[in-house]
Amino acid sequence: MKPRLFGFLLAITVCLALAPKAFCRPSATPAEIAKVVRDAATYEPGQSREPFRCLERWVGQSVSDTDTRKALEAGLVELLAPSSTFEARRFACKQLGIMGSKAALPALARLLKSDETAGIACLALTTYPPGKADEALRDALPSAPSSARIQIINTLGDRRDSEAAKPLAQLAGGTDRSVAEAAIASLGKIGDEAAWQAIASLRKAAAPDLGPALTEASVRCAAGLAASGNHKTAIAAYQELLVPSQPAYIRRASLEALLRLDKDRGEERILQAIRGSDSALKPVAIAAVRSLKSKQASERFAAELPRLQPQEQVWMIDSLAARSDPAARAAIEKSLSAPDANVRRAAIVALGRVGEVSSVALFARALANSDDPEERRAIESALIVLSGGAPVDKAILSELKKASSNGRVGLIAVLARRQGPAANVVLFEETGNPDPAVAQAAFRALGKTARGNDLPAVLRKLVDVRDAAVRAEAESAAAQTLGKVDDAALRSAAVIDAIQRPQTADSIISLLPLLPRCGDAPALTMLKAAQSDHDARVRDAAVRALADWPDASAWDALVGIYRQGSTEALRGLALRGLVRLAGEENAHPDSKLMDRYRQLLTDARGEADLRLILGALGSAAHPDALQLALPLLANAGVRPEAEVAVKKIAESIKAQHPQAAQEALQKIQAKP
Repeated sequence: MKPRLFGFLLAITVCLALAPKAFCRPSATPAEIAKVVRDAATYEPGQSREPFRCLERWVGQSVSDTDTRKALEAGLVELLAPSSTFEARRFACKQLGIMGSKAALPALARLLKSDETAGIACLALTTYPPGKADEALRDALPSAPSSARIQIINTLGDRRDSEAAKPLAQLAGGTDRSVAEAAIASLGKIGDEAAWQAIASLRKAAAPDLGPALTEASVRCAAGLAASGNHKTAIAAYQELLVPSQPAYIRRASLEALLRLDKDRGEERILQAIRGSDSALKPVAIAAVRSLKSKQASERFAAELPRLQPQEQVWMIDSLAARSDPAARAAIEKSLSAPDANVRRAAIVALGRVGEVSSVALFARALANSDDPEERRAIESALIVLSGGAPVDKAILSELKKASSNGRVGLIAVLARRQGPAANVVLFEETGNPDPAVAQAAFRALGKTARGNDLPAVLRKLVDVRDAAVRAEAESAAAQTLGKVDDAALRSAAVIDAIQRPQTADSIISLLPLLPRCGDAPALTMLKAAQSDHDARVRDAAVRALADWPDASAWDALVGIYRQGSTEALRGLALRGLVRLAGEENAHPDSKLMDRYRQLLTDARGEADLRLILGALGSAAHPDALQLALPLLANAGVRPEAEVAVKKIAESIKAQHPQAAQEALQKIQAKP
């Protein structure tokens, strides 16, 4: 035979050997089913699943074909035979779980006797209707091996087979702990009266190590009783779970369930728990107060407040706030004067949620009497969120007019937050209050509420201030208001007008720092003129303001001060201003900027000045900057700073000026 022909025949032989043994026909005749079942019986992982696919397809198509369905069920039962592979039997169980009838039960029951196959049999039986399938599972329990028995127990629990309660209880009392725990868990899943009685009996006699399993089963069984409508037994079950020997989380969950199920006795149970000694139950009981339907509940439980511990009072206040009726509100208002700070804060927060106009006076009194910063903040926050609109605002204003200093400060902050700019009339008035703390609070609020068109009025108030502490707040308010004016000319005109009015040196000193925020030519002219003032403090303030000027238009004025300043302090301020302005121009270095650096280096009066200038010069990416920095390598006092500057400049210009950069770096490496 020729080699090519031999290869072709060999390929055909291999393909035939690997091809599926059965091909799925459109119609499932008994003969076709039998053939596919025979092929499926030998399936091993890795082989073609075509026989399984055929059977699945036929099962889906046989819903309305009784004869085909019976033939398929018979074929699947045949697959359960010991001669079939495990994979084939597992497949058959899965399909019987979908379409199996009583006819398959004997075969499935036989699988329950083996550890290997009990799991797949339970898989099929899980979906069977109650009755014969449960009977098959119960009958298998006594003789099933340990692993299979646990799977059967679990399936009986999942199916909630009430008749299994007795045999499961017997198994739960046995010596095999794994079996006992599985039986207890299934009793919990069954969740009917028979299961509960079994669990209750076991709790009295079972070994201590089964306690956790019995507790979980008890909770689950009680929930099952409640879900099935057997409220009487469920209530009794939950009542038994309230005993102190149960874990705290079980007792809390049980009380919650009792309050849901036994609404008629809800208030009595809550009261009993609140007055009792079980601290684990009190949070649950107190939280339940919020949802009670009784109209007298708020009054009844408000009366318990004085008897509770501080933390419990906090919980009760929150529950009463949720009820938000007059009795609840009255109890919360009374708690504003509680001796415990946490209780007072809880009452403050709650009253902010449920209070009304009448609460304003109470808050104002509490604010006046409190020295606790945290408590004062809580009161202010509560007043800010207090509902009631204009009537509440009016009440706050009324309290403000008669409040002492301590209360007045807080009420000013509240009014500003509630009304915004609408409160400015009151705030402007309060800036003149003789009490510095009140005036400070008013200016602090104005800084937030004043609008741009209020700038002249704010500046006039600043000019009138005589107290240094108040002046600091007034200066801050003026600066904040100035920032709200978009037009530089308007900003400048307002500040200059305020400076030119007759006033004290202190007022002028407060106004001059505002001129750099204006930043235009008239403002700069005013600052330059202030350098000639007869008062040295005004002259110093003018220099400080010039040092903060936003652009280089102040350069010449600062250079003059740097060269001829009357004190070293003023010279230092001027130099810092000059270095800052030069540094801000480093992003776009040009010959003019280099001339300015050259001027600074020429005028420098010592090593401290040179170090400051080098710090800015190092960020100027310009070849002339390199030439300005290199000579300073010879100055031992500033050589470290000069080296840093030269390196930075050389790195920034080496792409455009490689030779100059390289030569500069070589000079650094040379010994001084």
